[in-house]
Amino acid sequence: AYQAADSLGTPFAAVTFFQGEKIAPPAGSLDYGQLTAYLDQQLPTKNLFYTVRIDGAFKWVKTRSCVKQSKPYPRLVEALKNQPEFEMHNVRGTLVGFRCPDYVNGVNVPGYHLHFITEDRTAGGHVLGFATDQLNIRMDKATAFQMNLPENEVFYMLELSAKKAGELEKVEKGTATRTDTH
Repeated sequence: AYQAADSLGTPFAAVTFFQGEKIAPPAGSLDYGQLTAYLDQQLPTKNLFYTVRIDGAFKWVKTRSCVKQSKPYPRLVEALKNQPEFEMHNVRGTLVGFRCPDYVNGVNVPGYHLHFITEDRTAGGHVLGFATDQLNIRMDKATAFQMNLPENEVFYMLELSAKKAGELEKVEKGTATRTDTH
């Protein structure tokens, strides 16, 4: 992990001002699916966006990071076929991410999208799986959603039909809901 230059661009970003409220952590070790199910039980409604920050100790965390791509850019499904994966054991760090409602399917992936970074800020990535140890959980709700679209010929000519939304869900959900433990 390294700090990105201010001039670096990104094809997608989800941004918010986070002021989370503390959530009582569950007892015992949980995997990805168990933790997100627990978080869902704490929500007053699943029709809003939520941000989450979880600091703590993890028995293990598995992440991925997509390598830099060049033009002509491959579809995300293709770009992630040879993604590097990283596994960390007995590590302290932070999970951050969003929970999106079902109705944004196609614009984003419904459910949780989490990233991890170690406490010393040297390793991390998109979360594929984990086993928790001790956690400090904070969540915040968002009642507004703004989407800015590019204004250029490349974007205007892209194929963005509903058929393509399934690819994104396959990439995100196919590995993110794993519940294996080590």
